[in-house]
Amino acid sequence: MEFKTKDLLFSPIKALQAEAEARGAVSLAQGIPRFSPPLDVRRAAISAIESGLADFYGPPQGISVLREEVSKFHLATEKVFYGPDNEILITAGAMQGMSAALATLLSPGDELLIPSPSYFPFFGLPKVLGVKPVFVRLKGSDWRLDTSDLTKATTKRTRGILLCHPNNPTGTVYSWEELGEILKFARAHDLWVFVDEVYRFFVQDVDYHSLGEFSEYKPRVIRLMSFSKAFSLSGWRVGYLLADASVVREILKVHEMTTTASASLPAQYAALCAVGEFSNLPQRFNQILQERRARMKHRLEKLADYFVLNDPQGAYYFFVGLKKVGDDVSFSHSLLERAGVAVVPGSTFGPGGEGHLRLSFAARGEEIDEAFDRMERYLVGEGSVENLERILSGATGVTYDSRLVSKGGFGSLFWDYGGC
Repeated sequence: MEFKTKDLLFSPIKALQAEAEARGAVSLAQGIPRFSPPLDVRRAAISAIESGLADFYGPPQGISVLREEVSKFHLATEKVFYGPDNEILITAGAMQGMSAALATLLSPGDELLIPSPSYFPFFGLPKVLGVKPVFVRLKGSDWRLDTSDLTKATTKRTRGILLCHPNNPTGTVYSWEELGEILKFARAHDLWVFVDEVYRFFVQDVDYHSLGEFSEYKPRVIRLMSFSKAFSLSGWRVGYLLADASVVREILKVHEMTTTASASLPAQYAALCAVGEFSNLPQRFNQILQERRARMKHRLEKLADYFVLNDPQGAYYFFVGLKKVGDDVSFSHSLLERAGVAVVPGSTFGPGGEGHLRLSFAARGEEIDEAFDRMERYLVGEGSVENLERILSGATGVTYDSRLVSKGGFGSLFWDYGGC
């Protein structure tokens, strides 16, 4: 008996994070927002449990009071209205919502256009559903999407486009004009547009526009949201989906089959408290992130002999190019094993990501400083880029200070998976 998932990769990012934790390394790998939600948010979940509100199945579309607050939140923050009764679906995180949406609207044999580099699970999820991911490379130093490339990649089997906006890992934020061109293309080819907007509040130096602002295209746009990033509730696993009522009605059928009663009820009540009573949290978090961004940028500039720096417009990652040493997997391997610092190789994020690294500035300030202290001791202390190349090729016997990393050989948990 053969598994259809035999060629599917376990998330290299989560595997790398586990390896980093096992080694006691400093991690700039996984995109976990290092903030603590208000105590009242946690108490709301506890209160729901103690009062019996979480003892039984909730409505599959999510509790009505949360859907109402989500509707008010979007009306207040982007002047876009989604009806709480039929256009909002509470999910067990954005990816569960994406899974239900793709399973509802795409069929085996269909093709899905995905700008690349992009978030790793977007490659594997379509494959599970029998859908072929078709990569369209982002261009230039600022990672833009050219609609002419979408045209070239489109076939008679193409049924949708999947966007991450702002993009993880590149930080790309599309302009109003670019979004309009994407939607015109989708309408011309009768395509669904799936968009992950979990980083929409973490934008720097540019205006953010959502696809939801283009009301005439609403029947073909499915927006996925999460409380994980904007409200730092990543462990609670609650998100939501926004779409036209006709679309939500169909997605709800698949969603109900896979979750029975939507996201955990205690998590929903925590989310209700967050969005209802602390709706300004995303903006406050973004201010802190800008301080951390500036801190990491300063440290990266000091390592200009090694990295090509590109300022991200959104999300909370630097996606830096490697100078001279082009093998991102070997470079990341070396940093973790010899310097005790975890970063994600760019090839993890698909075609176009090769020769890059993703570094998260959602880490705490002291973690950023410690990580770069270690990298500087390793990279600069070894003397030169040329010497680093010899290290990566195994031509030298240099090892890093063993006090910074745990003993033992480098595990196969991540590196056997390689790139995408």
